[in-house]
Amino acid sequence: MGSGALLSFIARNFDVLAGPLVTLVYPLYASVKAIESKSPEDDQQWLTYWVLYSLVTLFELTFSTLIEW
Repeated sequence: MGSGALLSFIARNFDVLAGPLVTLVYPLYASVKAIESKSPEDDQQWLTYWVLYSLVTLFELTFSTLIEW
């Protein structure tokens, strides 16, 4: 599998790969940076993000059959 095939694979599956990067990887990085900083405002912002993300995920998993219908 050469670099051209890898780039082709990434281009074809960009939507599947970008979702976790946007919703998990960057917020995780920003959360760690916020915890390391002195300011409590950014900690609260990212804690709010994770609570809302968890609630949306829980709702989606609980009602997935209804959502698919």
